[in-house]
Order: sequence, then C-alpha cells, then structure tokens
Amino acid sequence: MNLLHYLFLACLQGVTEFLPVSSSGHLVFFQEIIGFEEPLLSFDIILHLATVLAVLVFLRKDLFLMLQEWGLAFKKVAQGKSFKEVWSELEYLRMFVFVAVALIPAILVGLIFHSIIDNMFNSLRVITVSFFITGTVLFLTRGKGTPKNKRQLTLIDAFLIGLAQAVAIIPGISRSGMTISSGIFRGINKELAARFSFLLSIPTIAAAAIYKLKDGMGEISISNFELSLSFLFAFLSGYFTLLILSKMIARAKFHYFSFYCWGMGVVCIVVLLKG
Repeated sequence: MNLLHYLFLACLQGVTEFLPVSSSGHLVFFQEIIGFEEPLLSFDIILHLATVLAVLVFLRKDLFLMLQEWGLAFKKVAQGKSFKEVWSELEYLRMFVFVAVALIPAILVGLIFHSIIDNMFNSLRVITVSFFITGTVLFLTRGKGTPKNKRQLTLIDAFLIGLAQAVAIIPGISRSGMTISSGIFRGINKELAARFSFLLSIPTIAAAAIYKLKDGMGEISISNFELSLSFLFAFLSGYFTLLILSKMIARAKFHYFSFYCWGMGVVCIVVLLKG
C-alpha cells in the first residue's frame, strides 16, 4: 500500500470508530467490494492506539475526576463513612464502576464466540443485514430520552448498555450506535448516554488492540514517517469526530445517521445482486 492508502485507513478508523456507522462494516465493505487490502496487523494496532488517545484527550476532565474521586473514596472510608454514603456522594466513582460493569457482557461474548465472529468478517451478507439493523435502531431513538442524569444512572442501565455493546461485536453493527441508543432507550439524557459510550470505548478499543496481539505484531513494513503520519491522522480524525458527534447529539440529530446506514445496506444489496 502507498501513503495515501495508509492515510485513508487512518481516517476511516478515526471517523467510523465513533460515528454510529460501524468501523468494522466499512472495513469489510472496502475489502470485499473494491478490493482494498486488509491493513497490516501492526498498523491496525497502531490505529487503535491512536483512537484510544483521541478519547483520552477528549474525556480528560472526566477521567481526572474519576481518579480524583477514587482517592476521595478511600479518604472518606478511612474517616469512618460507610460505603453507601460514599457511593451516594461520588458520581464519578459510580461512573467508573458502571463502565466496568458494562464491559462484562462484551468480554464474555468475545471469549465464547470469538471464532464465529471472526468468520463473520468474511460475509458481505452479514454486513448488509447489520447495516440495516444499526440504521433501524438509530432511527428509533428519534424523540426518545428523558433528563435522567448521572445521579439516576443505575447498575442495570450500565449492564444493559453493555449487552448492547456485546451485540455490536457482530461486524457491521455499530458499537457507538448501539451503546448510545440503548442509553437513550433507558431514558438517559442523550449527552450523558454519548459520554458514557465514549468512556466505555476506552477499555473496549484497547482490549481489541490487545486481542490482535495474540497473532503477534509481525514485521513492520511501513516507514516511521508513514506510521507517525497515519497515527496523527487517526488521532485527529477521531478527536474531531467526537466533537462533531457530541454537537449532533446535543441538537437531537443522532438519528440522522440511520439514513446513512440504510444507504450502505442498499449499496451492499446492489453489489450482492450483481455478484
């Protein structure tokens, strides 16, 4: 691949990782439809790390408050406060626990069904159906959501969002689309649902990169310049995508992405019929 191909993949990863349009679905589409080469494993891992960095920078205040409240929790418990009181007072401590709980379903599904899921990446039919499912779920969020805030978020909410993320392990089903939508269906404020989804993406994307390491990094046949530039493109495209998506959600335009997903599904059907 030449430099333009690498930069295209970097931008594709950064944009589709966070927009509710499925990064895996787009990767399969370009591989199967126009013969785009699958990225090198080492290059793919670098792109995942770039998008993780983008979320870390975007949510730096939330992450700092989480770490700060962990310290406060130990201090309050040492001063004689009960765990129930500490849990009630520290909302970012609860958020940390909720993210951990939401990770459980995806971890279990990934461990049990990883071989079946890996085989799905070779099926354009699966991607086609997944695009339509994602689009329908996104469209159903229109007009949904109530001002359920951080203090009203529950462990059940977190677990159900985690279940939605587990479903998104299927190629073509958007992780961000499913997690944000499930939060909205639970009556959570749309901006909070998005922020929770972004927080959840940090360990999820990092885990995906670690999972890929099982096959080894392999020989890196890309120059340091190309690798660094691709990392930068993935980071910047991911960061600005988070900014754009946050504004669209705040303006109640999240369901607009449903039309794009349906359009991708139609394109896939046309290609399947021609094949």
